[in-house]
Amino acid sequence: FNVDREEEIEVERIRFLGNEQFDDGDLQGAMDETRENRWWRIWKGEKFKRNAYEKDLDRVIDHYREHGYYDAQIVQDSVYYVGEDGLGIDVEVREGNRYYVSDVTWEGNTIFPDRVLSEQLGLSEGEVYNGKALDENLYGGQRKSGVLGLYMDRGYMRADVQPTVRVVGDDSLDITMDVREGDVYNFGDIEISGNTKTKDYVIRRELYTVPGERFSRSAIQESIRRLSQLEYFSKESLSGGPDISVDEEEKTAELAYSVKETGSDQLQLSGTFGQFGLVLQLGFQFNNFSAQNLFEADAWRPLPSGDGQKLSVNVRTNGTYYQNYSLSFTEPWFRGNPTPVGGSVSYSKYTRSVFGRRRTSSVEGGQFKNFSANFFVRQRLDWPDDKFMVGSRIGYQLYDNRGRNPETGDRQPLFSTVPFGKNQSITFRQSLSRNSLDNPTFPRSGSKMSLSLELAPPVGDLVQYHKWRFKTNWNVPIGENFSFGVGTDFGYIGSITGEPVEFETFEVGGSPFDYQGGTFGTDPVFMRGYPRGVIGPLARGRGGNLQPEGGQVMNKYTSEFRWQAVESQQLRARPYLFLDAANAWSSLNAYSPADLYRSAGIGVKLFLPIVGMIEFNYGYNFDQHVSLDRGGIEDPGWTFQFSLGQGFGRGGRGR
Repeated sequence: FNVDREEEIEVERIRFLGNEQFDDGDLQGAMDETRENRWWRIWKGEKFKRNAYEKDLDRVIDHYREHGYYDAQIVQDSVYYVGEDGLGIDVEVREGNRYYVSDVTWEGNTIFPDRVLSEQLGLSEGEVYNGKALDENLYGGQRKSGVLGLYMDRGYMRADVQPTVRVVGDDSLDITMDVREGDVYNFGDIEISGNTKTKDYVIRRELYTVPGERFSRSAIQESIRRLSQLEYFSKESLSGGPDISVDEEEKTAELAYSVKETGSDQLQLSGTFGQFGLVLQLGFQFNNFSAQNLFEADAWRPLPSGDGQKLSVNVRTNGTYYQNYSLSFTEPWFRGNPTPVGGSVSYSKYTRSVFGRRRTSSVEGGQFKNFSANFFVRQRLDWPDDKFMVGSRIGYQLYDNRGRNPETGDRQPLFSTVPFGKNQSITFRQSLSRNSLDNPTFPRSGSKMSLSLELAPPVGDLVQYHKWRFKTNWNVPIGENFSFGVGTDFGYIGSITGEPVEFETFEVGGSPFDYQGGTFGTDPVFMRGYPRGVIGPLARGRGGNLQPEGGQVMNKYTSEFRWQAVESQQLRARPYLFLDAANAWSSLNAYSPADLYRSAGIGVKLFLPIVGMIEFNYGYNFDQHVSLDRGGIEDPGWTFQFSLGQGFGRGGRGR
């Protein structure tokens, strides 16, 4: 049967003959591109492609062999016209018997004993034969390095394993593994090309492939992962790995990394309307900055870049009522070591005039000032592995909250969530974290965990507390374009002296956009599907309205099913489905881990080279909650939320 290359013909019918163990739907599901035309598949036309069809027939046989039918085969197939513009496909299969593994024998192996190789192979005597698992565990799959990976990580880059399968009786298979180990190879010269902005040493310090050291496939994979973490280069230029040239006489492997620079700097220009009216934000984030070249005239194109440092400058204002200025800087490799060092400063001022009524309706006038500064240092560890890192941070924070009662003239706080007058804290924070994500913005695999303790010692009149935070994020790839991620966030803040904790409690709900006007002594925890601050303890303000009081205990759970819809230099898009749950409690005595506010919905994360991250979501909240704006109880319903520059999973200062 011949199909005109210019002719687009849809597959109207696929039938299987001779199949008893699997129905037609199972076998059609094993096919990747050859599918029956259905009305709901509007995003993908079911056009017949001869080459894809031949590969799909192989996938049908692979499906049988994955379930033990070692000698399954296609007897015959036919493709024919159905009507004037459709195709029908008939496939006759011979399933054969279901086989079990009888014995696995290794020959030629001297480096690893049979036991180690058999454990990596994962096929034991008496198990159902699985052809797919055999290939993946021999040669490596998406989440496993395979038997060959053991050898290649020891320098045996030419190692090979050839399985021979012999049928024994009616339902048993003996498998003999012929191992050819070969010679040991070392890394030779390492070349880098394509980096028009990033300096060579910034790339080389991330590489685990060092000239003279023994060849290792894991070292190449980890090098690619760490280069991806920088987000300086396109995914396409990294996904194929480096080109490898082998010198058989010297037994060396020379690597050539070819990268393609992408825009890593971000401009944030946005506006939001909230309790202070219209607040405008202008921010610059330079992710590949060069402080060393600040005084080099030739380096200003338009700014010094290429040394991998991070510089962020942000301004938020709505005129005379509210201003916020912040500056941060990070050197990721201090003195040539993987020791990130940096700091930040921030200043905010709120002047009472025509503020919204929710927080300040009983205050005639005044000012609220907040200044904070911190310095941090982190150190990469070698044990348990080099993905662990410890961090230390020292911080200072000043709150100056002054207002006046319009009726009595008495002094009182401008914002009632923070005590009157000047309050200061000095904090010391220690953290332990591990990060194995394949990409920091759009992870498909890997995990990220962090445990931190922050102490504000009770010295003099300083604010006192101890604060614990534990966060996790796990990601699993599903096929080529989908992934599933789950996350947890646990927090607790307590008193060192036994006095009430008045600062840094957890305020749950809302999006990063809702907090453009800043926070008032609380630690925001973003929550899709719910407005700002409606989850957790509430209190009556001086104006009589409810407002977030902040909880001492916080739990949050997130889950996402993501689709890698667009991956290009101009746009990266990830639509997703989500299911979240969270709550905050006033104390440990009130803590009830099953009492959670739940939400579910759809969303999309977009990444533009200049703008950065943009996120939209439309979530349904399943539980009744208080309306802070209108008062009373809100029934379950839909909520639209928007975020620019910061995702919903990155809330809180306990990062």
